[in-house]
Amino acid sequence: MNWLESLHPPADRAGDGPASDPEIIASAEAEIGAPATAWAVETAAEIVRQVDEDFSLAGTPGMMTGTEREGCEASLLTTLIGLHRGTAAADIVAPRGAQENVRLSVRQGVPIGSVLRTVWACHTRVQDALLAVIEQEVPPDRMVAEVRELNAALFAYVNSYVVDLMHGYEDELTLWHGRLPAERLRVITAILDGEEPGEDAERILGLRLGRHHLVALAWPATTGHIPDREAARQRFGTDAAKALGAAGFLTFDYQGTTLFWWAFNTRPDPSVAGGLRAVPRADWIHVAAGRPGSGLAGLRYSYLEAQQAARVARLSPRQKFWDYDEAGMLALLLADPEGAARFVQVQLDGLLGPDQKLTDIRDTLRHFLLAGSSRLAAAQALHLATNTVAYRVKRAVELLGRPINENQAGTLAALEMAHTFPHLTDAQAPYARRNFTRQHQKESH
Repeated sequence: MNWLESLHPPADRAGDGPASDPEIIASAEAEIGAPATAWAVETAAEIVRQVDEDFSLAGTPGMMTGTEREGCEASLLTTLIGLHRGTAAADIVAPRGAQENVRLSVRQGVPIGSVLRTVWACHTRVQDALLAVIEQEVPPDRMVAEVRELNAALFAYVNSYVVDLMHGYEDELTLWHGRLPAERLRVITAILDGEEPGEDAERILGLRLGRHHLVALAWPATTGHIPDREAARQRFGTDAAKALGAAGFLTFDYQGTTLFWWAFNTRPDPSVAGGLRAVPRADWIHVAAGRPGSGLAGLRYSYLEAQQAARVARLSPRQKFWDYDEAGMLALLLADPEGAARFVQVQLDGLLGPDQKLTDIRDTLRHFLLAGSSRLAAAQALHLATNTVAYRVKRAVELLGRPINENQAGTLAALEMAHTFPHLTDAQAPYARRNFTRQHQKESH
């Protein structure tokens, strides 16, 4: 197969460099030369891009781990080295990059069928790429023989890869359902405690720590028996990963909650929490989400923010999903629960009480201030006439006994607290404060 010597990277294509580790690249360059190695790197990147595009257009699951390019590249280099040496298929072993992709697939719940579908799709395009080289480099009188030899070798090699990868998948699956759940919990606990993860952290977790992350906490609305609880949580995590475009996810029973961790190969949109809110879930599941973050620091901050949102969610009866953007300020106020209760009583004196008219006035004033004092925006949000908004805002000013532009930030913070925790508007202010404090202390423990 002298045509292997003609392999060189396209002059008009500047890639991102190898996806394999330097040891594999150095070994390939020593065996087949730097130009052929560079050709394999560029070709593998293009093949993975094309296969990913094909899967997307067909609506077929694929490219789930984020390491498919590394697996394809390592396999192509191994194939070229085998062709160059004339290695028999029985002596060909699936390279480390492909095996690592399989291990990650197990940990991220990717079925073996999806893994093999990706392997065969990449193999088909590798075959096309090499046949195109033969068509250009091999004389017509030798073309048929070279094509037959190549096809036979490639088919035998990919069969060897598939056998190895299936065995690797089965071995990893057995291991994964054994001791690894405890190992994963150990690693994530260390990370969230601020410790540096060990060298084997990514192998154990099956997720890339240097990429992008989103953390949410979930808990049941009831302490009673919940049928199919684990299945419901797993279904929510899986559906969310698909809806958000996550590369994978993990769940942990962590400090009395279920911790959901979604990992992304590319930076997710900051509004990803809104997408998470829209994911269907069992009615008993309450969720508090942080914001997406990058790297270890981003993972930790997303968890911290989810904790803050959960603090608000556990005390508020109004909704079953909170994210940090809407709960962050309230969580700060809750750091001093009795002080927060007193703050509401002072700031909203004149607007307190359970009367529905007062509730409507408070809610209208809250939307008015959130809309930057726009009557039109508040009216649209509340589905009211602008005159109704104007009347209620005027009435709020009268009851508060101060201009609406006086201490707007404090007024809005108090209105948000009163909206989220209605019991703080009770006329029995001292009781409300004591009850709120006791409830907060109970939830904190």
